[in-house]
Amino acid sequence: MSLLTLADVRAGYGPVEVLDGLGLRVDQGEIVVVLGANGAGKTTLLRAISGMIPLHGSVCFDDVEVAGRKPEELVRMGMAHVPQGRGTFNDLTVEENLQVGGFARSADEVAEDLDRWLDVFPRLRERRDQTAGSMSGGEQQMLAIARALMSRPRLLLLDEPSLGLAPLITADVFERIAQINAELGMSVLVVEQNANLALSIAQRGYVLETGSIVASGSAEELSADDAIRRAYLGV
Repeated sequence: MSLLTLADVRAGYGPVEVLDGLGLRVDQGEIVVVLGANGAGKTTLLRAISGMIPLHGSVCFDDVEVAGRKPEELVRMGMAHVPQGRGTFNDLTVEENLQVGGFARSADEVAEDLDRWLDVFPRLRERRDQTAGSMSGGEQQMLAIARALMSRPRLLLLDEPSLGLAPLITADVFERIAQINAELGMSVLVVEQNANLALSIAQRGYVLETGSIVASGSAEELSADDAIRRAYLGV
């Protein structure tokens, strides 16, 4: 059953159209990866889905047309977006950042989930009273994901979670994403350049080039495709 369906989506910035009639879907409980080089439109895609920029076309979330809705409305409906560059509040502590993530929920729910995600990301518990800006890039990425999870989303949008991270830290972040998906059945749409790692945790994927989907299939099919292996997997 599809949780998110896009049809003929066009979006961009002013007169510049970045997405050109794009369509894709994310089913309940699956991880879907969108691969693409710099400038392919990956970040624009997530911004359009999450209501950060205007679009033309259809975005259907949980059988409801949501194109044109504001980001805060989509958060309340069950969608959370972790932007490229993490977007943490550098002057706030880890705990304060997490509390901000639960803005749409009750104080009791926020307290309950705060402990839950500090257990999933134990490094954040160690840094609980530390300001976000004083932490490493990997710790900030974990904080950004945990903050998004504080809204109890059904769909998590991740924009280049490996960007700027060391390989071991990247592997740890992706392991946490897979764990959350497996334990909670949370759907995840992740855009990435690290194709090997992203396909290793995904069920399906799409390849985006200059704003259009040029290939799609299971993670196994994309991993075995010679053209994709040469372009994205370094083979």
